[in-house]
Amino acid sequence: MRKGAAAVSPLNAPDARHERRERLIRKPLIRDQGNVTERSRANSFLRWAGSKRQLLPKLRGFWSDHYLRYIEPFAGSACLFFDLEPRSAILADLNQELICTLRAIQRDVYLVLECLRRLPKGEIAYYKVRKLDTSLLSDTEIAARFIYLNRYCFNGLYRTNGLGKFNVPYGPPKSGLPANENTIINAARVLQQSMLIAGDFEATLAYADTGDFVYLDPPYVTDSRRVFSEYLPNTFTKKDLARLSNTLDSLDKRGTIFLVSYADSPEARKLLAKWRPKRILTRRNIAGFAGSRKGAYELIATNKKC
Repeated sequence: MRKGAAAVSPLNAPDARHERRERLIRKPLIRDQGNVTERSRANSFLRWAGSKRQLLPKLRGFWSDHYLRYIEPFAGSACLFFDLEPRSAILADLNQELICTLRAIQRDVYLVLECLRRLPKGEIAYYKVRKLDTSLLSDTEIAARFIYLNRYCFNGLYRTNGLGKFNVPYGPPKSGLPANENTIINAARVLQQSMLIAGDFEATLAYADTGDFVYLDPPYVTDSRRVFSEYLPNTFTKKDLARLSNTLDSLDKRGTIFLVSYADSPEARKLLAKWRPKRILTRRNIAGFAGSRKGAYELIATNKKC
């Protein structure tokens, strides 16, 4: 607990006095279906602008259980990671609250869920929770707040102002539903064998080696049209595209297999030209209203020899 958190936090994560109650709410990481006990398949528990959920049938075809490790330096909702359930992984992102949330779920998912249950619902409550100073919250409370805001904010966007404060408005009541606890519990199971890093993609990919599989889905940078690309100040710029290009060459020389997905654009075609990108149709889920969401093309490229 950070200094002063117990005195000011309205979340009040469970402490030792609630130990018996915590034991009562703890559930196994499997689902009991009548006489058959079956482990649920994992899914991402986050709504995310630019999520590749719709592309999973195509993306999962590049994966093999023979890879030693799965590495994703632009984690976001990590939907491919949860879909594949790799036995060993590295997930990284510049978003420190995201990584803090994943670590808290990895460490004790039931404390996070108990804290999440205590948060009030509704538009007025949403803005009160959004206004909380995260420097005064424990990691468990930060995780609960992050999941709560993600579920009830407009379109599941993550955006901060120049001071790094989350500033996405409340979404219409039907746009966000309470987080599914079973989904979060299964996410915790998959995260157990994962290293979680809050940092730059180059530093993360320094860990990559022969036999690893790297999936890169960087924020979009393009001059051709307006897209939602940056959710943090200076997250990813055109200068970073040059670094990314050099990193792909380095991964290839190390014998690391990589897969890149990127919005079809002149910048992307130039970046991925040597890797024979394929153009596929998808749907952007970041428009203001569902009726205005249109199909768009995505490029995927890999150094894997087919």
